[in-house]
Amino acid sequence: MKIVGLTGGIGSGKSSVARIFKSLGVPVFIADDVSKKLLATDPTVIQAVVNLLGKESYDRNDNGIVVPNKKYIASKVFSDKELLTSLNHIMHPAVKASFSEWVRHQNYPYVIYEAAILFESNSHLLCDRVILVSAGVEERIRRVMNRDAVSREEVVSRLRNQWSEGQRLELSDFVIVNEDLQQMASIVKSIHEVLLKK
Repeated sequence: MKIVGLTGGIGSGKSSVARIFKSLGVPVFIADDVSKKLLATDPTVIQAVVNLLGKESYDRNDNGIVVPNKKYIASKVFSDKELLTSLNHIMHPAVKASFSEWVRHQNYPYVIYEAAILFESNSHLLCDRVILVSAGVEERIRRVMNRDAVSREEVVSRLRNQWSEGQRLELSDFVIVNEDLQQMASIVKSIHEVLLKK
């Protein structure tokens, strides 16, 4: 079974591409969703994050359940590269272990591993092929500001922690330029056919 990485900068449209692959019957693993789940439920991860960032990393919700204080965590790590690296050293192995377990239960010619920081986390080394979703920087900033209700400065700060488009292009096998949804769907179908043959 082939592992196909799907990546792109924040706001590039990876989720839309992942949904199209899913609609074609391809198993899709969304690393960010799994990471959020582990951050909220995995006792080893929770303890490691508290040790790194302090007790303020978690709150109790109205039902008394411990939940990650995402605003606090983001405010700490996006302004401190060393803290971000340390947090990634906690999260990436946990996500990769979860992915390995998930792959064992799939039965298809290939699976999609979708991750915003596929290259930054060295997860591309797990992949046989990599698909890059690309969009203009200003368009990406606008999308993320609207989607996450955050300031331009916050988005730019996140962008600084990701690879440049040029770096990603060098290591990608396919590129999808996200400008037109219909055109994007037809490009995904073409890539899908190529992946089924190879």
